[in-house]
Amino acid sequence: MAKQLVSELVANESVAAPFVVKEKSLLPFRNKPGQYLALVLGDRSGEIPGRVWDNAEEIASRFKIGDVVNVRGQVEEYQGQAQIIIQRIQPCEPSEYDTADFVKTSTHAPAEMLQQLRDNIEAIEEPNLKALVEAIFDDKEILARFVQAPGAKAIHHAYVGGLLEHTLNVTEIVKLAAQLHPELNRDLLLAAALLHDLGKIYELAGEMVIEYTNLGNFVGHVVLTDRIVNRQLAQLPDFPPELANLLSHILLSHHGEREWGAPIVPAIPEAAALHYADNLDARVQSYEAFRAERSGAERQWNFHRILDRNIFLGPTSIDSSDK
Repeated sequence: MAKQLVSELVANESVAAPFVVKEKSLLPFRNKPGQYLALVLGDRSGEIPGRVWDNAEEIASRFKIGDVVNVRGQVEEYQGQAQIIIQRIQPCEPSEYDTADFVKTSTHAPAEMLQQLRDNIEAIEEPNLKALVEAIFDDKEILARFVQAPGAKAIHHAYVGGLLEHTLNVTEIVKLAAQLHPELNRDLLLAAALLHDLGKIYELAGEMVIEYTNLGNFVGHVVLTDRIVNRQLAQLPDFPPELANLLSHILLSHHGEREWGAPIVPAIPEAAALHYADNLDARVQSYEAFRAERSGAERQWNFHRILDRNIFLGPTSIDSSDK
C-alpha cells in the first residue's frame, strides 16, 4: 500500500504511516507541570509538526533524530498549519519502509545538470580562471560530493542534488546580469558563481535528514569554499595574484552582509551581482517549495516559520478571459 505523504495530509483525518524524525524536543507545558514532545516529521514531500501530549519523556527516549518511526494519530489544524496529534509512535525496522519515500531529490536529471556544469566551465574564456575551475571539478571526490549535496539544511534546495541545481541557477542569473551590464567581468563572475557554495560539500551531510557537520558548524561553507579554492590556487603558481584576490573577495562576500555570514561585504560590482543572484534564487525556491508542500492546505495563507511571515498559497497567474 502506498505510504501517506506529508503533502497529502489534511485536517480532521487520521494518519498511520512512517515518517523520518527531523527535529525533536521536550518542551514545558504552559499551564501545568510536565513536558510535551514536539517533533518535526518528514518525507520526500515535505515536513509537518507532531505533538505527543502524554508520557512524553518516556516516548522521547525510544528514538532519535534521523530515525524512521511509525506514527498513528490525527491531523489537526493549528494557527493555519496542519500538525499531527500523535497517539502512538514507534521506531521502524528497515524492512518496514522504503528509503525512496524519504529522500527528496532534485527534479532535474543529474546527467543533464552535470553536462550544464561542464558547458559553463567551458564558457569561461579567461585561461587562468578556466584552469582553476576545471582543476577543482576534475577532483573526483569533490565532484561526487557536489552532485549529491543539498543546497541548504532547510530553507532552499534542501534535497539531494540541490547544491548543483542552485549553482546552475545562480550561474544563469549572473550570465544574464553580465549581458545587461557589459562592464562586469563576465569570466570572473561566472567562475565565482560556479564555486560560490562549494564548501557546502563539507558543511552539510545526510539525505533523509540534512544536518550540519562539525566542520560546518565550526567554520561554515563560506570559509570552507575559500579554503578549497586557495588549496587549488597553490597548485597554480602562475595564477595572477590580483585575479586571485578578486575571486576570493567575491566568494567571501557573497552573503552580502556580516550578519548574514559574510566575512567581508561586497566591494566590487561583480561581488554585488553574485550576492543578489544567490539571494534571488534561494528566496524564490524557498517560496516555491513552501507553496508546493502546502498545496492541499485549506487556507490560502500559511505561516513560514523560517522566513517569519505569512505566505500566499493561492494562484499568482491571472486568467485574462475571466472577467
